[in-house]
Amino acid sequence: MSELDHELALTAEQQLALVTLDDVRRAGGGRDHLYDRARAGRIERVAPTVYRVRGAPRSPDTQLLANVLSAPGLAAVSHLAAARRLKIPGYRDAPPEITVPRGTRLRRSGLIVHESTDLDRCKIVDVDGIPTTETGRTLLDLARFVGPRRLLRNIEWCRRQELVDWPELFDVLAAHARRGRPGIRLLREAIAANSHRIEVADTDVELLVIALLREHGLPEPELHHRVYQGDRFVAELDLAYPARKIALECDGDVHLLPEVRERDLARQNDLELLGWLVLRFTSERYWKRPTSIVSEVAAAIRQRPPT
Repeated sequence: MSELDHELALTAEQQLALVTLDDVRRAGGGRDHLYDRARAGRIERVAPTVYRVRGAPRSPDTQLLANVLSAPGLAAVSHLAAARRLKIPGYRDAPPEITVPRGTRLRRSGLIVHESTDLDRCKIVDVDGIPTTETGRTLLDLARFVGPRRLLRNIEWCRRQELVDWPELFDVLAAHARRGRPGIRLLREAIAANSHRIEVADTDVELLVIALLREHGLPEPELHHRVYQGDRFVAELDLAYPARKIALECDGDVHLLPEVRERDLARQNDLELLGWLVLRFTSERYWKRPTSIVSEVAAAIRQRPPT
């Protein structure tokens, strides 16, 4: 066996007996080496630039991986097919389905292809040798197709299996939220209705408020903006629109303590004397009345043009 064939055999062991043109090039060969082995009957083409070792077991997963490997650039099994790979109950008969970046032209018979503007915002995990969207992103994608009860059942099953936890879902929501993004509203409502079972840190609420504002089409505020008066440090704001002098403060339970409240009031007075509008929101307000936050921030933006 040549050194090239040895390298390809090792690669095929890791890829359900599949090799690609890129694999051949990394092993020191080229397109002709791939075609020579195909003509000799040692491998067979199963997708553009993807070949299977002849005689190796064939399964639906083999073709699914071949479709992922044939995509130019980033690609992963997603949506219902990802739920099947993660063994979430109810998706055993899910069709083959992958996601690629927006603008990637990929058409395969029998394959559902989604084009996404935010695939790079999620982790791609290896599930039995096949690149698959992480659990949190998969749940977000499922929210596009299932109702709130089924989504919650899926979330609870994944939490019991320790595939995801509420903080990870906060991160997914914060990373993917934008106006019109399928699944965002349903996932946010599931989090709001059920994540009270854990303590939520102030930082979590800040990220969730950013996601909420982005989801409703408002400008994204700056995180942890620092305010100075000359050389004097005045405050570090949770969220801010510095050009409009709008501060958004996200208050957790610690802000109810008398000593913390006293410090907050002095800090707020300093900011208002410098011309800042300070809006304060509690984590409870976010969970129970999120749209009121959106309305107040939108009103503040309308009243305060950038300077």
